[in-house]
Amino acid sequence: MLKRIQNYYQTFIDYFFPSVKKEPYQTDEGAFHHKKIQDYGIDLRNTELPIEQRAKAAVSMGLLAYTGGANAAICASEYIQDLYDIFCTQTISTKVRIQVLQGLSCICYINPKNQRQAKDLNLINILLDHLDEEQESASGNACITIQFWICYLLTVLCSSTVPCITAVHKVGGEKLEKKLKLLSHMDWSGWPNNYAAVLFSLLGFQRLQNISNV
Repeated sequence: MLKRIQNYYQTFIDYFFPSVKKEPYQTDEGAFHHKKIQDYGIDLRNTELPIEQRAKAAVSMGLLAYTGGANAAICASEYIQDLYDIFCTQTISTKVRIQVLQGLSCICYINPKNQRQAKDLNLINILLDHLDEEQESASGNACITIQFWICYLLTVLCSSTVPCITAVHKVGGEKLEKKLKLLSHMDWSGWPNNYAAVLFSLLGFQRLQNISNV
């Protein structure tokens, strides 16, 4: 299962960021990633900058965390709290919210430590609450896109961390199962995979459904 999820993620990165290459960690390159992540971190935390500029820094930081390997991800983990705080801001635009989701997805990509840190910040609860809000108020492609990105980030968080899977089950329950089933039947064209269906399977809902039908 983990190998299959890793393939999903690799396909996703290659699809949306074709110029990005993940290289083995090397000292010089690692120092470069560390410095650039810190530079973007300064922008991310600078409340005097427009929120749109801070969101762009979040995306760039996420890509550096992904391409730089484990050490770069550790460096970027310092800013998970900042991304969480921005995401929880009610007044941000849909574009900014999506960019924060993109940054978090890359920082937590196949990194159990960062996934647990995100869970400990209550991110899973916030994502599921926001998924409820978006579904209740979905009135266009922008809201649907946020729902899709939430599905992707939840898939990332649950990829290799059992506590995250447990937390999603505990908070989401049967309501989430029905929601993912609904989202999985929507048009995911433009995405490399249907991540509502991927998450549905990863959480074991498909297996439980098959058992109940026996």
